[in-house]
Amino acid sequence: KKENLDAVSLLYSLSSTVSLLSLRNNNMAMATRTLSFVLPTSLSSQPSLDRRGGFRVSVIRCSASPLTFSSSGVAEKPWISYNARLVLEDGSIWPAKTFGAPGTRIAELVFNTSLTGYQEILTDPSYAGQFVLMTNPQIGNTGVNPDDEESGQCFLTGLVIRNLSISTSNWRCTKTLADYLTERNIMGVYDLDTRAITRRLREDGSLIGVLSTEQSKTDDELLQMSRSWDIVGIDLISDVSCKSPYEWVDKTNPEWDFNTNSRDGKSYRVIAYDFGIKQNILRRLSSYGCQITVVPSTWPASEALNLNPDGILFSNGPGDPSAVPYAVETVKELLGKVPVYGICMGHQLLGQALGGKTFKMKFGHHGGNHPVRNNRTGQVEISAQNHNYAVDPASLPEGVEVTHVNLNDGSCAGLSFPAMNVMSLQYHPEASPGPHDSDNAFKEFIELMKRSKQSS
Repeated sequence: KKENLDAVSLLYSLSSTVSLLSLRNNNMAMATRTLSFVLPTSLSSQPSLDRRGGFRVSVIRCSASPLTFSSSGVAEKPWISYNARLVLEDGSIWPAKTFGAPGTRIAELVFNTSLTGYQEILTDPSYAGQFVLMTNPQIGNTGVNPDDEESGQCFLTGLVIRNLSISTSNWRCTKTLADYLTERNIMGVYDLDTRAITRRLREDGSLIGVLSTEQSKTDDELLQMSRSWDIVGIDLISDVSCKSPYEWVDKTNPEWDFNTNSRDGKSYRVIAYDFGIKQNILRRLSSYGCQITVVPSTWPASEALNLNPDGILFSNGPGDPSAVPYAVETVKELLGKVPVYGICMGHQLLGQALGGKTFKMKFGHHGGNHPVRNNRTGQVEISAQNHNYAVDPASLPEGVEVTHVNLNDGSCAGLSFPAMNVMSLQYHPEASPGPHDSDNAFKEFIELMKRSKQSS
């Protein structure tokens, strides 16, 4: 009936108006009285909706902060104004809004092309000394939870995003991204043109930048700061590595374990050098039957061999491999003694220890969607990567094989030196969060240790 359609239209209009007003707490009572006043008597006497034209009355719950007023009595703006700046060394200035900790920080700006997994990125020690710009335009949708941590703290210097999600919708969520960053004293900014900044980084390379919420600092002061600091040559590993050895016992949660059909049931003792190791690397090794002792980056090679390991893992980590010559010397001392496996920083250290050279890439590889070709099988893996340095394959000695190649730029993504039981990958086989194409690399390490034990 026409009067019923009119009533439905009225109810929809009223519900939309109340939602826009964002009334809550004591204001909700006023909203309820308003609805009762304007709804027709015939509507309120028919609370059910059925095929014969009745209606169901729904309660609308709104959640937003009430309006606040300045000292002059004028209502303040219900939106956040631009209260932060990202100043890059090329002279560009990007106004932003803050959602994390306040202050002024300096770091290298890199972009990450992952669509998911921002919490794993926040807690990956390999991002020490860097601002991470997410190319995915909306971040924060799933909030944060205690299960997705890759380490005990956040190591990146700041997070740069386009849009901050106004709500979270994940059953595991325990708090919002903004609260998480604030509690950990990490800066976060949003409402920047991240696409334009990413194009600038791709064209000009990684840039040093300054994030600041301090209005007392001028643009020129921030620009001078960005031009007075450099990440090249800085030992970033010492600050992220553990301080003493410990045993790792956790396995991949059965709920998330995606490869359980290739275990031989045997146990292998592995020494893992912590250059900034991710917890899910340890979980995957443990799930494959390894007993793991994690040692600091400065742990002597002789002490590692005294533990009689079946294999040694050189982990991922931040920064320039040339800035940690002590780590290269440790790798050299261990080559040929037991099977070794390098991941990311570990791969680069192995490259140098074998006589090769490393170089800083233009803007690095950061993201969960990099195609890599396995030269031995011809298969292509979609991989998760995070590094700013690469091994120069032309500098490697005879006998060292390039096993994997990044198909985006042809850079070296994996090495093998059978004469010394060496294998390495430039990317993350544990891929947390995914993809999981490269998980079999852990099985290859198990096979390498197994063959070595049989031959000895």
